[in-house]
Amino acid sequence: MQQHTDRDPPARFPTDPSGLPEAGRPQLLELADGDTLKLRVGPVAKRLGDTTVRMLGYNGSVPGPTLKVAQGSEIIVQVTNHGDLDTTVHWHGLRLENKYDGVPHETQAPIPVGGEFTYRIQFPDAGLYWYHPHIREDYTQELGLYGNIVVVPSEPGYWPPADREFVLTVDDLLLEEGRIAPFSPVETSYAAMGRYGNVFLVGGEPDPVLEVGAGEVVRWWLTNTANTRVFNLGVPGARMKLVGGDSGRMEQEELVESVLLAPSERAVVDVLVERPGELALEHHTPERVYRLAAVTVGEHGHGSAAAGAFEALRHAPELGVERQRLDRWLAAAPDKVLALVAQMDDPAAMPAGAGAGDLCLSDASRGDQRPARPLPQMRHEAAGRRPTICQGHRAHSPTRRRSSRSPGDL
Repeated sequence: MQQHTDRDPPARFPTDPSGLPEAGRPQLLELADGDTLKLRVGPVAKRLGDTTVRMLGYNGSVPGPTLKVAQGSEIIVQVTNHGDLDTTVHWHGLRLENKYDGVPHETQAPIPVGGEFTYRIQFPDAGLYWYHPHIREDYTQELGLYGNIVVVPSEPGYWPPADREFVLTVDDLLLEEGRIAPFSPVETSYAAMGRYGNVFLVGGEPDPVLEVGAGEVVRWWLTNTANTRVFNLGVPGARMKLVGGDSGRMEQEELVESVLLAPSERAVVDVLVERPGELALEHHTPERVYRLAAVTVGEHGHGSAAAGAFEALRHAPELGVERQRLDRWLAAAPDKVLALVAQMDDPAAMPAGAGAGDLCLSDASRGDQRPARPLPQMRHEAAGRRPTICQGHRAHSPTRRRSSRSPGDL
């Protein structure tokens, strides 16, 4: 549960879609170096099956526009906020100037309702990225404020050949009685930064139909924009190859049955569909299978060289070089071993008769022990004692410890 501070504006969560423009399909915007993009946040009416709900969109669509840019380019993005709350735009995964990273109260002041902010965004790395707010993501991102960015590599042959591409977000939305389930105005009251939904969206649509041709290699650019749900995605009946991830291509491509995407993660997969018929993009859990999108495979595909190259599992040489540079750090002994001690009020975990001790911390680099400051007092309801803990007396303690290397050891 996340409590929101007095710096956050009062939350307003209207639900009535009456009179709002209908949400459109996301545009593909190919932007050149130096171009300016106007990005508007505003409410839309979104049709989901037999019901229409109030959502939020960038430039009137859910998801927002897909941005296609060249590696090494830079664009200007002018954001105007006509949504429900103050907002920012975070450019997820991109290396860029810190002041344009979209973290409220840290790298920029929030954009008030009716206000605007101009971002300068660089794209130094090829791959798949996305953008979304960084204020009340449980609400704003849930309602549709997200969009993809495809950075086209400057290196020829960076990706294996493909006949067709789909840039898709996977998401879920919680509907109750024909409306999006209510949110608390003062706290994030579900799991982490969001909640599990009961309606699945692929590219902003429930049950979309994707058309491909037999014999084609189809590239799927997949982004998990859900707040909480982990997706396990596959296309049974087709062959799948993982070629890229969060920040470009994989060091070693591999054939896979499915790809597992946690919230915010991306994957680039090539799918070879060999025969005409009906397939589906599916989400698999231990309990059941969810059909997310239909895939209609036509009789005649491109039949290009992409299918012939599908068997090749390519290696990214620049990532191999980077791994070799890290080998000495991975093999090095740690400079320090840190003991992280946590203590919580759990009387059931304290053995009967356990006495009080002093908390000691060990500095492995010096080989000694020293007393630490007393921890905040805890109430032991069963015995009326206030247990403190010495690192050497683990049997008397409800603590858990974890050791790790220092940051210098990677």
